[in-house]
Amino acid sequence: MVYRFALSAEQAVVFDKLIRWVRKNSAQLPLTFLLGFYVSLVVKRWWEQYVKLPWPDEVATYLKVAISKNPKKEETEDPETEDNENLKIRRTIVRYCLLSYVLCLRRISSLVRKHYPDMDHLVTTRLMRKDEADLIGEEDPEDMQKHGGSNWWLPMKWSIDIIRKTQMDGRLANPPCYPALVGKVSDFRKSLTQVASYGHVTIPLVYTQVVHLAVYIHFAVNLVGDQWTIWRKDGDEDMDLYYPIFLTFKFLFYFGWLNVAETLYNPFGCDDEDFELIDLINRHIKVATTIVDEGNFPEIRDDEFWKPQEVNEGEDSEWVPNIEDRIGMGKQMDLKFKSIEDIVIDEKCGGNWRKTSFASRVESRDLGN
Repeated sequence: MVYRFALSAEQAVVFDKLIRWVRKNSAQLPLTFLLGFYVSLVVKRWWEQYVKLPWPDEVATYLKVAISKNPKKEETEDPETEDNENLKIRRTIVRYCLLSYVLCLRRISSLVRKHYPDMDHLVTTRLMRKDEADLIGEEDPEDMQKHGGSNWWLPMKWSIDIIRKTQMDGRLANPPCYPALVGKVSDFRKSLTQVASYGHVTIPLVYTQVVHLAVYIHFAVNLVGDQWTIWRKDGDEDMDLYYPIFLTFKFLFYFGWLNVAETLYNPFGCDDEDFELIDLINRHIKVATTIVDEGNFPEIRDDEFWKPQEVNEGEDSEWVPNIEDRIGMGKQMDLKFKSIEDIVIDEKCGGNWRKTSFASRVESRDLGN
């Protein structure tokens, strides 16, 4: 509006030349490449940070199977004592894994720090005992975010020590359980280390600043270059509009793209779009402790699934497949599918026979080639 009504004729001519010059040279700005690469990097980091979060289910499953032997069962008057000791060992190792999980995430997540503000609160929630808190030490909120400022790895070390003592006491079901169980606990610790590394090594700030600066400069330049000119030349648009409509669309798309990167930049915050770590921790506590416990399971007996379905002749009822049909094996399959020889004969007669593999010929026949 300023260009059309506020400027004089001479000023409008000069501004018209500026519009054409900016329109010509602004096309060389590599904004799409720069912004697209930045957003793809942020989204990739966001997804990898969630995938790297370890789940204790596998560790708990290995514990349930591995630590199940009673070394002194023949000498002990009460066998349940040794079973309770194995259960206590499994629960302790799982609790140590969950404790390391919480202590590690406290370093990088403001949500977890808010929910577990200090060591006393962890003791109150019974995730850690008082003597264990004394061994780990009080963690300062500023120091624990630095390398070496937190002893979150110490419960994992205790877990390995307990597994080693369990192996020496003869509580493992068989010798291969020892390296397998140590490997699962080590993988759990490795995943926590990788998650902590993402929190310490972020995307360089200068890269983020360059992308933001490029987007702002791009739209500042295009605000001039996308204006409709008054004086037309051969080859210019015949339509004359006051408002650059497509510049608005570009603004929405590019700034929406940039806003996606800003939202996913740090998923360990307290925003609605960030990871729900507290719900995840509560889920791990519930599931892992349930797996290692000596829970009841359904009685093993004959299942209706394996019994053949009896259908009386003459009844107008739907055909119910028996177990041979359900698992894809047995004689009933001959009622539905032809043999390989019949398929080959059909292809020869139908003119679809080609010198290819059998799988290719079947695919060619299904596609009607």
